[in-house]
Amino acid sequence: MKRRDFLKSSALTAVAAAATYPANAQGTAMDGVPNILFINVDQMSLLDSVRAYGCEYTTTPGIDRLVKRGTSFMQSYSTDPVCCPARASWWTGAYSSEHGVIVNGTPCHADMPDLSRLLQKAGYNTYYSGKWHVPGKSVRKLFHVLHEGSWWGELTDTQVTRSGVAFLENYDGSKPFFLSLGYLNPHDICITPSYDSARSSVVDGKKVPPYKAAGVLDEADIPPVQDAQDYDSREPAVLVLSKRGAPEKPKFSDWSDELWRMHRYNYHRFTEMVDAQVDTLLDALAQSSFRDNTLIIFSSDHGDGLGRHRTVGKSTFYDEVCRVPFIVSTLGDLKVRENIQDTEHPVSGVDFARTVCDYAGADGSILPHGRSLRPLVEGKEVVWREFVYAESSAYMHMVTDGTTKYVREYIENDAFAGILPCATTHRAGVEQLFDLARDPNEARNLAYDPGYKAQLERMRVALDRKEQERVPVKAVAPRGQMFMSGRAKAIKRKKIPQQY
Repeated sequence: MKRRDFLKSSALTAVAAAATYPANAQGTAMDGVPNILFINVDQMSLLDSVRAYGCEYTTTPGIDRLVKRGTSFMQSYSTDPVCCPARASWWTGAYSSEHGVIVNGTPCHADMPDLSRLLQKAGYNTYYSGKWHVPGKSVRKLFHVLHEGSWWGELTDTQVTRSGVAFLENYDGSKPFFLSLGYLNPHDICITPSYDSARSSVVDGKKVPPYKAAGVLDEADIPPVQDAQDYDSREPAVLVLSKRGAPEKPKFSDWSDELWRMHRYNYHRFTEMVDAQVDTLLDALAQSSFRDNTLIIFSSDHGDGLGRHRTVGKSTFYDEVCRVPFIVSTLGDLKVRENIQDTEHPVSGVDFARTVCDYAGADGSILPHGRSLRPLVEGKEVVWREFVYAESSAYMHMVTDGTTKYVREYIENDAFAGILPCATTHRAGVEQLFDLARDPNEARNLAYDPGYKAQLERMRVALDRKEQERVPVKAVAPRGQMFMSGRAKAIKRKKIPQQY
């Protein structure tokens, strides 16, 4: 049997088995609801990734198709700019302090809602392929799994696409489907950084640097150094600990312009790799019988430092890390405003589950937070939220209205050791305040500027209110407590300022 035939045969078997999958047998599909395709990627920043958004150093025809046929939310924020916490928020509609996944590996609380179950009760068959990364929640118990994900996107993202294509070619359409495809790239930038014989591609083996001496790249191929490398040193202690004193080789503070440029180059190549998979998948959908009635949602769990503020990676609240793509699109006839880049409505990952439930006709009332984006996608006038709230590294909280951003770090309180912080239990440490309209590169922390006292107080009140809206927060699992305790000790040991 040829490999292609084998893949199709395997997928057909999986789809046939799904028809009798016990969890999906509940409920009857409602008339008029669409199929839903969720394409999620890892570590894609809104700021420096997509050609349709103005990035001239990438070619992204796949994502550009979604942008052209859909509504892009340009004020879209990760609920927690780390892999596991952000992904848990997608499926539960909760913040990390509520669902318990405060760091990678900390398990989700068992009593959190599951979007997949809500869809199954509404009559959907639910399928998953690729990266899951929600500890404490078994993807095999919640979905019919077409393909398990792994840690290397360049070598395995193609398998995610193959499983998705085979599904679209073979699904019998007996019920509406929800299909989630979890791609890993551009996360491979974490595996092949710009130093230590990094590669422009794992597959073709083009090593860089020295890129010019090897004859692989020309000077014109390499993007310039980011224009946002300056930063205010009054940063949260956890950021200083993880980024400024990180055991990188060499340290970020010592990176040359060439290394920063190569980081951008590599990141853009990994972005193009995953975009090629998206493009192939969309071709298959366009050729399938499901084209006209499939809603497509595209997003990322978090972004990447991209060399802005002289960092790479995740976990900070700088825009390059916490602002992520969020696109609602279609290739068919569904009511979706096309080629719209919405800059007025702040949204976040907790809105994903509510949005899916709205389109699916599912009861999402159990979801703790979030609002459906459907009215905005359809161009309806609605009163929208003023602020988006997010958390990171357990001790950093953020609110923004898209023009002003406020970040508060809490100081470890021995009396509440292992308890996630809020204003009533922990003292505020370092604060950050950015005027995004005047300082889009977030280079000047205004929290300690007397001229911005009124704005600071307004944002403090906004954050306090968002914290009060959370459901009762439980103690985190032992793994999370160890992380919190270890980080607090490291901050004290390295004598990192927690107040200014």
